[in-house]
Amino acid sequence: MNLTGGLAWHALAWRSTKLWAPTHQALEAWLLAHAQAFKPKGIEGQPSLLLIGASAGWMMSHTWLQQFARVDTFDIDPLAATLFRWRHGAALKAKGVALHCHTQDALNNLQHLLDSHPKSCVFFDNVLGQVRFQKPGHEWPQVEKELQRIVALLKGREWGSVHDRMSGPVTHKIQMSEPLPRRDPAGSVQQWLTQLSAQSPWLDHLTQDVLPGDEASRRSGRVVKADFAWNFSAQYRHWLEAGWVRP
Repeated sequence: MNLTGGLAWHALAWRSTKLWAPTHQALEAWLLAHAQAFKPKGIEGQPSLLLIGASAGWMMSHTWLQQFARVDTFDIDPLAATLFRWRHGAALKAKGVALHCHTQDALNNLQHLLDSHPKSCVFFDNVLGQVRFQKPGHEWPQVEKELQRIVALLKGREWGSVHDRMSGPVTHKIQMSEPLPRRDPAGSVQQWLTQLSAQSPWLDHLTQDVLPGDEASRRSGRVVKADFAWNFSAQYRHWLEAGWVRP
């Protein structure tokens, strides 16, 4: 199974709807909490969104997407556009949101997309943590360099991302009734991994420098960040990091 797309991936995502629901809900609440503060004006003075790595929008929220006048989705998976319309099309149409789905490699064509949509907000939907898998054979410095290239292109833009930081097995079988771990903002990485019941070794997705981490950015309100647990399966968790960056 290709974890970046394909029929097997979509089948797994559909079967995992209930298991993934707590993370979906937590992410939706976080996105909506920042919907007004982070929403630039685009098409005809209304907010527009470039959703990169959209897949079928398995972790995206109808309600959040409805905040935009226009949504353009991009994914290399040929099934993504059809499935995204199936999942979100009716809800967006009901609110008058113009939806345009594109099948293309948005990461490699990012400069062109940014130039073509100069005022749109950009959001990376769980794709930046997959860069290391999309470039097989690349050593980790090359992957980090590619992520740095992407971030550099976004300078001066309003953008956000949700992506994997780390992932791996857990020490016990996750029960459906088990509360989703919530990170203490004052806690260390090791404390957070303990909360996630991480059982070594965990995979590093090399995204630690995607979002600005300096104190000045946080205190100025230019960057907001949050961490989420994602129960990928009964015995495997992901650490998701989400963030918004303002110019």
